[in-house]
Amino acid sequence: MAVGEDGSGSRAEQISALLDGELPIDQTRLLLYHMVDGEARERWDLYHLIGDALRDPSGQTCLAMNLVPSIAKHLKNEQ
Repeated sequence: MAVGEDGSGSRAEQISALLDGELPIDQTRLLLYHMVDGEARERWDLYHLIGDALRDPSGQTCLAMNLVPSIAKHLKNEQ
């Protein structure tokens, strides 16, 4: 993860590092303080949802959350 000792790195990188258990405690406290921010909270929720979907070999998580249309839309927009 590209999160520096000094807390450098984007908020997205910090959230990812936190989920991976790689974010130092001082940076974790600061990040959690900022989690009240709508965008950071949405990213946190999204990363957890992605993790749930990746750990579900049946694909039921994506179907239950009606994610297939949304994922298809995002993939189409990336091309």
